[in-house]
Amino acid sequence: MIALLIVFCNVILLVSGQTMWKYALNRHPLRSAADIVPLLTDPVMLGGCVLFGVATVIWFYALSRFDLSRIYPLQSMAYVLGAISGVVLFRESMSAAQWIGIILILGGAFLVAKP
Repeated sequence: MIALLIVFCNVILLVSGQTMWKYALNRHPLRSAADIVPLLTDPVMLGGCVLFGVATVIWFYALSRFDLSRIYPLQSMAYVLGAISGVVLFRESMSAAQWIGIILILGGAFLVAKP
């Protein structure tokens, strides 16, 4: 159970960081090399980098304590939460096939990770 909580914390931070990056990129789209500086100095982009860094440290901790074969499939929750973030926060659309894929990913991750 503790492994699940640690990996879930990692996934939340990863998805939050990716979501912050998407938000920053919506504000500062990359169209030329000159667009890099405003993007990289955007506080939202920097915050996303910090969250990603913290998530990586948490992942290192998880890898040092738990079987990779059990915790790695749980990382696929990031795909699920990332897709849901896209729909909810950025008003992106998903097809029925994509929703079925999300359900299959969730089911598969928990089947493989189950002790």
